[in-house]
Amino acid sequence: MDSPQQYQYPDSGCNPSSATRKGIGQWQDLEAILYEWHHILDWKGSYITGDILVEKARQIWSCLPQYRDQPPPAFSSGWLHQFKQRYNIKQRTYHGEAGSVLEEAEEKMKAMRTFAGQYNEDDIYNMDETGLFWRMPPSWSLSSVNTPGIRKDKSRISIICCVNASGTDRLPIWVIGKERTPRALRNINISAIGIRWQWNKNAWMDQIIMREWLLEFYQYIGQRSILLTMDNLPAHLSGLELAPPPPNVRICWLPKNSTSRFQPLDQGIIQNLKIYYRRQWLRYMLSHYERNLDPLQSVTILDCIRWLVRAWHHDVQSSTILACFYKSILVQDPIQLPIEAPDLRPLYMQVQQSGRISDCMDISFFLNPAEESLEISNSSNEISSDILLEQLIAEASGNADIYPNDLDDVSGEPARLPKPQDALDAVRLLISYMEGQDTAKTPILRSLERLERNIEGEIITARAQAP
Repeated sequence: MDSPQQYQYPDSGCNPSSATRKGIGQWQDLEAILYEWHHILDWKGSYITGDILVEKARQIWSCLPQYRDQPPPAFSSGWLHQFKQRYNIKQRTYHGEAGSVLEEAEEKMKAMRTFAGQYNEDDIYNMDETGLFWRMPPSWSLSSVNTPGIRKDKSRISIICCVNASGTDRLPIWVIGKERTPRALRNINISAIGIRWQWNKNAWMDQIIMREWLLEFYQYIGQRSILLTMDNLPAHLSGLELAPPPPNVRICWLPKNSTSRFQPLDQGIIQNLKIYYRRQWLRYMLSHYERNLDPLQSVTILDCIRWLVRAWHHDVQSSTILACFYKSILVQDPIQLPIEAPDLRPLYMQVQQSGRISDCMDISFFLNPAEESLEISNSSNEISSDILLEQLIAEASGNADIYPNDLDDVSGEPARLPKPQDALDAVRLLISYMEGQDTAKTPILRSLERLERNIEGEIITARAQAP
């Protein structure tokens, strides 16, 4: 951060929603998608040649329905030159640049840390999003990864996390799916669970969702003076234009091309969340395999949401969160704190044996599949850039199913809610169980008794109102 402004745009001085074009091309829809794809990868520091732009232009042309009955253009060098001029795209020089970019980013982080020093750890927040293959099994043949010859499972969601540096304030996770109301979530009070459900064609963060997230964040913060840090993705920038912050909220952009190094949530918080999530998923699979049941046929997006909530609010430790803020150098590190995570290898082997999985993937890939991350890294640039292009094309065409080999999302049947009397009996059974335990705590019993009284009151009221 170069100056303590309330918020500022990235170093390019231009954001994608306000880029100046010189003239209008013949294929506006195609060029808009191509520019957006180029802008995001260029922001990540990827090396994009003219040949790559032409190749991607042909790919976009073949996927957009409005061009279906037209002969494909040649995409000549003349068109490429004019396209670059229209969108002010310039060739970068990369020799010896990587080291200087990192040094510049580190200098900016030092300045940002100085500015963050004006705030308590409770008042420094970081927000980030990531993908999650929520029902990915250990088997290669059933996995969600992009393997040639195998259809991709689109059971992928995006999750938005936000937490303060001390770990004392973990905002509800936002989940982005592809359905407005998945069947498994009908009749469910999602807000009471502690999740905010959003949707679009790609299950991907966009400026509309970002705007809604920011508005809710401002309302949640109220009059507190806080610092919010995040990366300057195009969706973040566009959303911020639609929902500027109030005076008490300062927004700082993390250095471009280096968020994986300086983003606190990327230093282990999100990974920790996913490990605890997958521990619950592995336990679920094991319990089903032991009963000769198929976990992929019964797991629903409601199970996913429950596991995310438990992992986020109960399993991820505040010490882990603080350690990741220290590791990002956003917050001054007075001591070294460990980043704790459970060892899932024994459980993973149990699932492999119980499920008789012969083509089990390595546990490191199961816990951290490369395609799950929304980050576009240079090491997996081709795979990630293709995924990005698919999402942009689907979003622009208004049809997420332009790839006919993809499978439909699996979200389960509507949840069967227990009857009030069944719920009352279950609570009384829990009370009876806890009363016989040496480890029972009085506050837990009091909470169960209050719940028993509330449900009993609802039953009595319903009976009184019955005709």
